[in-house]
Amino acid sequence: MSRPSVAFPWQRALRSITARRHLALALITCGALAALPPSAAYAQDATAPCTDTVSAAEEAYLNRNYQEAVTLASQCTDRSAFEDEIVIQAYRLITLASLRQGALVQARSAVTNILHIDPEYTADPVNDPPAYDLFISLVRQEEDTEGTADAETEEPSPAPPRRNEGGLFLKLIGVGLSDYTGDLPIGNAGHPFDFQEISTGSGAPYLFTAEIGYEFPSNLALVLGVQTGNYPIVGHSTGSNDISDSWRHTPQLLVRYTFGAAGESVAAYLDAGANVTFGGEGIAGPGVGPSVGGGIDIPLSSTWSFFVESRFNFTLPDNAIDGTSYPEDVQVERPPKGSITGPFDSVNQLLGIGLRIRFGGAAAQE
Repeated sequence: MSRPSVAFPWQRALRSITARRHLALALITCGALAALPPSAAYAQDATAPCTDTVSAAEEAYLNRNYQEAVTLASQCTDRSAFEDEIVIQAYRLITLASLRQGALVQARSAVTNILHIDPEYTADPVNDPPAYDLFISLVRQEEDTEGTADAETEEPSPAPPRRNEGGLFLKLIGVGLSDYTGDLPIGNAGHPFDFQEISTGSGAPYLFTAEIGYEFPSNLALVLGVQTGNYPIVGHSTGSNDISDSWRHTPQLLVRYTFGAAGESVAAYLDAGANVTFGGEGIAGPGVGPSVGGGIDIPLSSTWSFFVESRFNFTLPDNAIDGTSYPEDVQVERPPKGSITGPFDSVNQLLGIGLRIRFGGAAAQE
């Protein structure tokens, strides 16, 4: 049977002294921690950069040196250089000092930065003043509202419906200003912009156009068109020299290239091809030759568009559509010079406007 251990008096005294030392050390440590503000206790971590600066900023704040507190704390807001906890402490002090100075914009900016680092951040209900807690709540609500508004604003608006690539189109209505350039019984050479048709001839210079075409995905289109109009001075040598014989008709086969998405945005186009022009009495006959033109297509909807265009239709032989080949047909002392187009005559659309319709509807949005 073991005997109970007996402590000698000197052993009991040594144990008592040791326990008292441990208790005193514990009390001193707890008292020191309790005496420091929360951020000051945190600042004793010597391993964290900028800790001393944050501590100095808080001391300046407690001493009511608010501008100094802001200046010091602002040195510790670089997230690439310091840990997020230190940065949050710095912004906290900037907020508190800014509120004391009435600098609400600066305070709001600091809280916004805190919430960007830690969206769940809340004030310490024990160590932070109620005004600071309320200010954080207000800024959080404002940020949430702005974020929702930004999300609604940034949501891409529905793109206008794109038409199916390629497709059939019609020029339903086209009217324009007509011009005849060819051989005239005058002493000067004729040209497309001499506007003689306005001052002389039979009737007004006008025309109508129509076309049907197919547009390919490559922006090329094949177009079958017709231009029929009154060219007031074209008939001076046809039939019985009755200038009223002035209507001509011009079917055209054209290849068109469009610079842009016709029917979706304002787009320019150029076309080239061939024509046959006929009409007139007596010695007038059909003429054939090249056609060139261009215009602008302005969308009104995904189906309808407005166009402005010009086109020139040259014909051979020289005496086909007007019955005249100057100066060979006129034996006078000073024969007319004919036209600047030489052996070609031309029936032109100086300016035309109208509407086009495209079929096929709109493609599904991507």
